[in-house]
Amino acid sequence: MMSKAKIDELLNWSIRLLLCIVVVLLAVGGFHYVAHNPDSRSGNGQYNVRSFGATGNATTLDTAAIQRAIDTCSRFGGGKVVFPAGTYLCGTLELKSNVTLDLLAGAEIFGSPNIKHYRTVDPFIDGDGQAFGYCLIGANHANNIGIEGSGAINGNGVGFRGDRPFLIRLAHCNGITVRDVTLEQSAAWGLNLYRCRQILVDSVHIWNHANYNNDGIDIDSSSLVHITGCDINSEDDCIVFKTTTPNSCSHIRVDHCRLSSQCAAVKFGSETMGTMRDIHVKDCYEYDTRLGGIKILSVDGAHISNVRFDNIQMKNVDMPIFIRLGGRLSTFHPGQTPRSVGRINNIVIRNVTAQASNQGRLLFPTGIFITGIPNHDVGHVLLENIAIRLSGGAPAGADHIRVPENITGFPDFFLFGLYLPAYGMYARHVDDLILNNVRFQLENSDARPAILCQNVKHIQWTNAPAPVMQSLPASDEP
Repeated sequence: MMSKAKIDELLNWSIRLLLCIVVVLLAVGGFHYVAHNPDSRSGNGQYNVRSFGATGNATTLDTAAIQRAIDTCSRFGGGKVVFPAGTYLCGTLELKSNVTLDLLAGAEIFGSPNIKHYRTVDPFIDGDGQAFGYCLIGANHANNIGIEGSGAINGNGVGFRGDRPFLIRLAHCNGITVRDVTLEQSAAWGLNLYRCRQILVDSVHIWNHANYNNDGIDIDSSSLVHITGCDINSEDDCIVFKTTTPNSCSHIRVDHCRLSSQCAAVKFGSETMGTMRDIHVKDCYEYDTRLGGIKILSVDGAHISNVRFDNIQMKNVDMPIFIRLGGRLSTFHPGQTPRSVGRINNIVIRNVTAQASNQGRLLFPTGIFITGIPNHDVGHVLLENIAIRLSGGAPAGADHIRVPENITGFPDFFLFGLYLPAYGMYARHVDDLILNNVRFQLENSDARPAILCQNVKHIQWTNAPAPVMQSLPASDEP
């Protein structure tokens, strides 16, 4: 009869052997599948999702089959996971390192209407206090990943309430390419890149009007980004730079994009904890945009600097330029502590032609609004070769309206009152403002001055209307 010690030894040995067998089976599982499904992998590293069991019939949930294709592709060193024409009903798909999703013509990844089919990727709280993190396509700590092709990714987002998945959320990833695809109808944001590096978004078409918070592209605490040749039409902001962490958002280029939004075309914020610097936007066309053409906001402690906008055309855009330094000081991830008021400095906006909307959120439109808060001025701002056409129409006495500081509130221009006391530019709490060839054209008479400055320390103007300089009224804020 064996001793108890001997029995325990044999039992432990058996458990270890069983674990080894499981590991080996998992390791060769992908090879076994591919070996018995010769059509699943071509000789050039392409993996057809149909060969892994995906139906593309719009009714069968294809999540597991497509995920199996992604996992196998990554396990064998990477390549392309190919989607032939069809509609692939899915919950969350997780991209893995060295994998590119290739959506052929007529292929559509279609989001499941059931939130139980989705998982979160690094969840967080946004500037409106909403919890986010669910997504249709996600990745976390992956390298060399991509989404491309002439097909589409449709979030099927109309019916979602409460928890609403993003279309794409990529977190802590390095080496991302999104090219040529159509992204549409997310339940919330479209393409969200969080703490990522080395990003190319090229010739992507985005139509995002299914729900609310329907942003186009959100770059959060990420760097080395190039967005080019994109066509974005969104219910919320088109292109947004955010920092929901103290990590920076930097070295970003945006060019040759068409942008239309029920909110802003290009926006910094509102989530703005970390530094934002070295961001250049040029050669873009903005149209039919209700809440700002260029919005540069720091309200949660961000230091924003070395920002350039060049050659921007706007048509039917409400508030073409809005720069706001505030003191909301929100946090967005567990364990964060509020920061002190940030800084906006070294902003250059040149070669802008804008037709302001005749039916905007303000009773009488204004072309440019720049404001800091008491004891925290906006730094150096250069406006050069700016031409803005406005409807005008403000009656006598409109220039006497008092504009609240709104220090801790949400940073949007229409939250400062029914209208502003200047039709061209109202500037307040600014350290250094330079205007070169800045012109405003009115369609109707307007009793307000073209430019009104309050608490502007230094202003220089050439070929621009002479500013009216006023002392700052006593603040209405506590």
